[in-house]
Amino acid sequence: MDSVVQANSEIFIDNNNRNLKFKSLALKPKIGKNYPVPVVVDDRKVTHKEKIRQIIKRPKEKFLTKNQETYWNILGENQITLCFGPAGVGKSYIAMKRAVDLLYDDSNKYEKIIIVRPAVEAEEKLGSLPGGLEEKLDPYIYPSYYLLNKIIGKESRETLKDQGYIEVAALAYMRGWNVDNTILVFEEAQNATPSQIKLLLTRIGYNSKFFISGDLEQSDKFRDKTKSGLFDAKKRLQDVKGIGIFEFGMEDIVRNPIIGEILNRYD
Repeated sequence: MDSVVQANSEIFIDNNNRNLKFKSLALKPKIGKNYPVPVVVDDRKVTHKEKIRQIIKRPKEKFLTKNQETYWNILGENQITLCFGPAGVGKSYIAMKRAVDLLYDDSNKYEKIIIVRPAVEAEEKLGSLPGGLEEKLDPYIYPSYYLLNKIIGKESRETLKDQGYIEVAALAYMRGWNVDNTILVFEEAQNATPSQIKLLLTRIGYNSKFFISGDLEQSDKFRDKTKSGLFDAKKRLQDVKGIGIFEFGMEDIVRNPIIGEILNRYD
């Protein structure tokens, strides 16, 4: 009898009653659990880019400072970008907006945005969170969702996520991953250890970009910022081709000006 294989199961014969049964296959996804699959319309596969462009509009290139525009360009020019800077300079917003821009652009092969953040609380321990892995990560990922809601709208963000074009990943479970055709956004990187940053950086595959950012002055894990994996990466990866390093200053703060005054008093 010829073997028959389906997408997520295989058929086998039960020798006791000769009935056909299905046995689940443990298929490893191409990147994460929700890797998007093209659909067929009128005997033609609709590409990922076509589906994405039906869901969102391309964000406008609007910058509040010259350094935001410089950072935008560096993100586009490099495979990996490390960004440093205080709160309120727009480093997270520009990175997420650039990720959406690249996801929309049909001249490249990026088919997914993966969002990663360290699971580190701001000193206050919340204890064990209910739910599965994704539910446990939601409190840490919410700031990224908030930015995406501002850029493309909540409904579009949820649609992209439901269809597998936006995915959330836990850094702790990324060993063994090979991330192709993806823009990975890793924020609050000042809370990652050197070994975690090394693990993350070595996940990059072909046709991918990694946007890594953080504020070394606001670590919730390291009293000595030189112990941070972000600081370590900055020191090690200077002058590596394909890796861009950019730093914002206090003069680049674009949120409420009182933030600058507060940070000056804490320095």
